[in-house]
Amino acid sequence: MAVVDDELNDSPLLRQVLGEALMPMQRFHDKLLREGVERGIIGPRDEDIIWERHILNSAAIVPFVRRRLTTDSPTATVADIGSGGGFPGIVMAACLPQCKVVLVEPMERRVIWLQEVVDELHLANAVVLRKRAEELVPQSSKASMRHNKKGSQSRRHGRRRSKEQSVSAYGRGNSSTLAAVSNDDSQPDVNGHDSLGETGRAGLANVDSNPSVPQTFDVVTCRAVAPMTKLAGWTLPLLRSGGELVALKGRSAQAELDKAAKEIKKCHGENPRVCHAPVAPGLEDTHVVLVDKR
Repeated sequence: MAVVDDELNDSPLLRQVLGEALMPMQRFHDKLLREGVERGIIGPRDEDIIWERHILNSAAIVPFVRRRLTTDSPTATVADIGSGGGFPGIVMAACLPQCKVVLVEPMERRVIWLQEVVDELHLANAVVLRKRAEELVPQSSKASMRHNKKGSQSRRHGRRRSKEQSVSAYGRGNSSTLAAVSNDDSQPDVNGHDSLGETGRAGLANVDSNPSVPQTFDVVTCRAVAPMTKLAGWTLPLLRSGGELVALKGRSAQAELDKAAKEIKKCHGENPRVCHAPVAPGLEDTHVVLVDKR
């Protein structure tokens, strides 16, 4: 593979943004450049913009996470949902060594990649967990969500029965068949499963036996996982009361929030808002969605 000259290599911007995390991020950049395309972690067009598109873009989330974590205690916990190639989770773990960062990813080949990166960068505060987001939701939150769902269905059915009785009174019929409500909780392909055969599974021998993972987190992060209508239900139940969802989003962030208002409220989220997130001087800002947990 030809060596690609990233315009930001050796730029003082890298030290300015990444600080002490620059050295591990340089190793991460080099691994992405060597193996990222071949292993399906980045696209071929990303080879000369790894710093800007992936590493610095991910680092833009760090000030928001740091602001929410009011303590430098090692008990502070962050979950990165759908970590994929490590964006923003790996970058965040390098920039916030005082926090425990759990990289949640269901796809086997990506979990293998993440574990390799954690080991090669010596990120002692990072844990790789092969799980789907909904598998981490505490039982109490699941029960509450089921109760809310049943209550909502009951109210809808009650309104329907009232309407049917009114129709019957006017001689327009006296019975109605209510359609069953189906709910597909499956995540899209980005959170699907794949297989690498026996060799891949052998490499995962110790991944699922990680130290215990907390039931709830101070902060949950994600990048390019799903629209907010789905993301709210996958992430907000993982937050402790007073925690915060910090999601990297594109220009349609506000429209996504508007569509997800009911889902956010149902999952005990409040004060949803979109903030501009500076990437680095001279580079285009990105956007983050912030949602507090009641």
